[in-house]
Amino acid sequence: MLRIEHDQQRLLFHGTLDRNTLLGCWPFKQLSSMSGQVVFDFKQLSSIDTAGLAWLLKQLALARQGGLVVQLQHVPSQLYSLAEVTDVLALLPISDNTE
Repeated sequence: MLRIEHDQQRLLFHGTLDRNTLLGCWPFKQLSSMSGQVVFDFKQLSSIDTAGLAWLLKQLALARQGGLVVQLQHVPSQLYSLAEVTDVLALLPISDNTE
């Protein structure tokens, strides 16, 4: 299960971001109501797979197209490792690497 809470300019991710939970957050409408700088906070994210990483990269691209500046906080080691292995770590705007 994945739950995303919208708290001002912060999106708090809870649960699992994987191929089984992605349909529940597509289309990702929370970004359309935001402007300026946005934080994706993964402190409560328990698991992510490659489908979740691909979804995240797509959301980052859409955010940039919409003029948003996104920062990723509390990036889980699993997400960090997946991004390293797939050679997309440089595409992730990680503001800290504190799990």
